[in-house]
Amino acid sequence: MFHSRRKKVSMAKRGNDEGSIYKQRNGLWAATLSIEGGKRKYFYGKTRKEVQEKLAAVLQDQKQGMLVATPQQTVGQFLTDWLEQTHEHSVRPRTYERYEEAIRLHLIPVLGKHRLQMLSAQHVQAFYTRMTDEGLSLQQSSTTTVSCIMLWEPL
Repeated sequence: MFHSRRKKVSMAKRGNDEGSIYKQRNGLWAATLSIEGGKRKYFYGKTRKEVQEKLAAVLQDQKQGMLVATPQQTVGQFLTDWLEQTHEHSVRPRTYERYEEAIRLHLIPVLGKHRLQMLSAQHVQAFYTRMTDEGLSLQQSSTTTVSCIMLWEPL
């Protein structure tokens, strides 16, 4: 009996934060990308090329600073994680307290239930309208803090 020797072709290993692409048992292709908080985002397609293009687009968005969220993540969950993981130790204690107060009292009650991926300019405009209707002028510090949080800028 003759045994053929196959030359094993190894593919280059992807580095950290580059995602993974693989073929599933059902024949579809899938890609995964690790995102903040130890969660993963999944992409599916019929061909490897299709999945590779989806992954490349998300990686490009991520490189440009755009947010990659899980489909079910709400604005409230994101803001809480953002505050605790990103700013708890990077801002002064009083600034952290103001951010926490603005998120708890103003942002989460109005925008917290919306899925982050579905948040639109209309939602944010409705939020500002509600704040104005409640008598919070743009001169008040809580509104300024909320504006800074919404724009992701430090005070």
